[in-house]
Amino acid sequence: MPRGIGKLTSLETLSEFVVDKDGSHGGADLSELRLLNNLRGQLQIRNLGFVKNAKEKFKAANLKEKQHLRSLNLYWNADNDDDDDEKSLEDLQPHPNLKELWIRGWRGDAKFPSWLSLLTNLVKINIRDGNFKHNPSFAQLPCLKHLHIDNCTELQYMDDNSPKGSQGEAQSFFPSLKLLRLWDCPNMRSWWRTKKSIDDESNEDDTTVMGTATTVFPCLSSLEIENFPLTSMPLYPSLDGELELKNTNSRPLKQTIKMNITSRTPSSSTSSLPLSKLKSFIVNSIEGLDTHTLDECLQHLTGLKTLEIRDCKEVDLEGMQWERLKNLSGLRIDNIPKLVSLPIGLRHLVQLKTLGIRNCSALRSPFPVFQHLTFLEYFSISNCKELELSAAGIQIFQDHTSLRFLGLENIPKCWHLPEWLQHLTNLQELYLIDLPNLTSLPDEMRCLTNLQILEIGGIPELEERCRKDIGADWHKIAHIPNIQLYQ
Repeated sequence: MPRGIGKLTSLETLSEFVVDKDGSHGGADLSELRLLNNLRGQLQIRNLGFVKNAKEKFKAANLKEKQHLRSLNLYWNADNDDDDDEKSLEDLQPHPNLKELWIRGWRGDAKFPSWLSLLTNLVKINIRDGNFKHNPSFAQLPCLKHLHIDNCTELQYMDDNSPKGSQGEAQSFFPSLKLLRLWDCPNMRSWWRTKKSIDDESNEDDTTVMGTATTVFPCLSSLEIENFPLTSMPLYPSLDGELELKNTNSRPLKQTIKMNITSRTPSSSTSSLPLSKLKSFIVNSIEGLDTHTLDECLQHLTGLKTLEIRDCKEVDLEGMQWERLKNLSGLRIDNIPKLVSLPIGLRHLVQLKTLGIRNCSALRSPFPVFQHLTFLEYFSISNCKELELSAAGIQIFQDHTSLRFLGLENIPKCWHLPEWLQHLTNLQELYLIDLPNLTSLPDEMRCLTNLQILEIGGIPELEERCRKDIGADWHKIAHIPNIQLYQ
């Protein structure tokens, strides 16, 4: 930043203040922020780890007098290894009017500043790449709607206090929180500080903490937990947006399903089930998740629109009930080793528009449920090495299909395109990628009169046959406006 900027005392917009690494460029230091108390909107302060005489300069920045600031981003440099206690967050106290606070890359002392509890107007908190071992209790911040904790590898718990379980506390626990993201904190197993470790394999019944004493998020709409081995946390029965669980434990999910939602939310219908208003559910590599548990969960998700099931080695999908998911419009299945054929129960997904299948090594043939999926518009299948799409007699698509997109990738047993291709009269995009044994296109390609895009990649012999005007198969595809061939 140019030296002398501190003289612009009427300045209202300064979106970024970058600290000079070694002072050799004659740049401004933080003390020049002292009198810029008319700043509004957002202020990012970058490279804070380079500040010399930090305690003095941090205080000199005078952030607590900047009452018009709405968003403050405190960024340390990525290569900062300084653990000097003088670089304390305590000296960067902002004004209580602040709405958004971002703290990124703090590697100094593991203490969170005491002033956080004074920022009662905070709506959003984002803490990333921090060295904190625990956070202060955010639960009492009355306006907090968004909380994002990311890559705090030393973090052990979120709240020092165990849940008391009183009716009054449940109502004041994160009273406004709508979105919670917890990413990449491998040492945090419990939301609350606990003296004993939580044993995932213990004989403790999941229902022992159920009932009116259980702490829940009263307004939470969307929850994302990734690489965060939580086995104990507040429950989330009223989610109505997205739930994404990746590389975490299944215990909180099991407890949420089993709880009585009407005991916590008197205004709800007595027939309401936990998670019954959820719109999107992504489950990816969850410890302790088997077919029975997933099936039990899906029975609650009557409002679900999209579902993704990934890297679930103990789930086979075959024994599950799909009847309640009649509103589902999108389904993705990825790396389910036990999946041999698509379960016949999928025929109940009459509103399904998108279906994607990847990395299912045991999948041999799709069960003929597609004739019931008359609204299906997008179908993609890839990396299924045992799949035989073109086996004789298999007609997975019939007349009047709505399919507009078809993608086939890395399917070694695809010797030729299946006969049902001729029924895809509404198809607009066709992608054929890495099909090593596909050597020619069928005459039925000429039936695809609405096809706009044909992409062929990683199939050298077929690409040669599709060369414009000279290829042996060119006459079958000459009507397609956009043909892309990639070696």
